[in-house]
Amino acid sequence: MRIKNINGTSQMTCKCGSWLSHWKTYGGNSNVRYCAASTCINTDLVGAHVQKANSTDQGWYIAPLCKAHNNHTGTLEVSCTLVLANKSKTCG
Repeated sequence: MRIKNINGTSQMTCKCGSWLSHWKTYGGNSNVRYCAASTCINTDLVGAHVQKANSTDQGWYIAPLCKAHNNHTGTLEVSCTLVLANKSKTCG
């Protein structure tokens, strides 16, 4: 699946303690160790706010990306489950 980062979300918080914890709690893999970007083996993971690229779905999601890919401005190929970032439908 192709995704694009949502810029300017670093100050957003949720009740899970971190967005990576949010991703793990609401459908991700609690044992994730590597960045979800294709072929990346970085382990400095964050819960990145993303949108599906080339999609009519404009929802915000969380994906486990390394810090470098979280700052990426283009689209990325990822192989992971995206978890809704909408707190009213998850932890809020």
